[in-house]
Amino acid sequence: MGLLNRLFLCLYALAVLLLTLGASAFVFQLLPELYFSEAYAFAAAQWETTAGVLAVLFLLSVHFLVSSLTGTAKKAHEDKEVILVHSASGDVKVAVEAVRNMMEKLTRAVPGVREAKVRVRSERSAETGSSVKIGIHIVIGQEQNVAAISDAIRSSAEQHLHETVGVQDFALEIAVDDISNAAVTKKQRVV
Repeated sequence: MGLLNRLFLCLYALAVLLLTLGASAFVFQLLPELYFSEAYAFAAAQWETTAGVLAVLFLLSVHFLVSSLTGTAKKAHEDKEVILVHSASGDVKVAVEAVRNMMEKLTRAVPGVREAKVRVRSERSAETGSSVKIGIHIVIGQEQNVAAISDAIRSSAEQHLHETVGVQDFALEIAVDDISNAAVTKKQRVV
């Protein structure tokens, strides 16, 4: 569900909650009847505003009903999170998160890379099928060559994306966010 739909759903739920509380107060006579007759008279006097609020609630109800019946939000969400790989025996869906984790591990394994943050996006087109866009932000050591590290990351990524995942069409963008002069700390191994 998109951000706009969540906002609409929040407003819709608040409106229904207020109407329910008002109806409950009327049924259980928690407030005097005079209060409800004054509220009704005010709403009747402001019929344009009341009609507008009711029209908005009606349209939101129809929108949520149609969205729930068609299931397009769920399908669009699923389409964004997978990479479609074509094989001889059929199509395979690979989670974008799995590719992101693999790329992050591969990048961190390259000598000289201190930190790595990876973003992976899958885009589908009618002509090429599924293409993958990978953005890698790294922090390297001052003693390392930027071009050499970049080439090592590219060759490792290309090899693993072809062999492991089966992705042929991908774009890789590497950005060096920082060049660190801090001493390399070895991670303690927990047994």
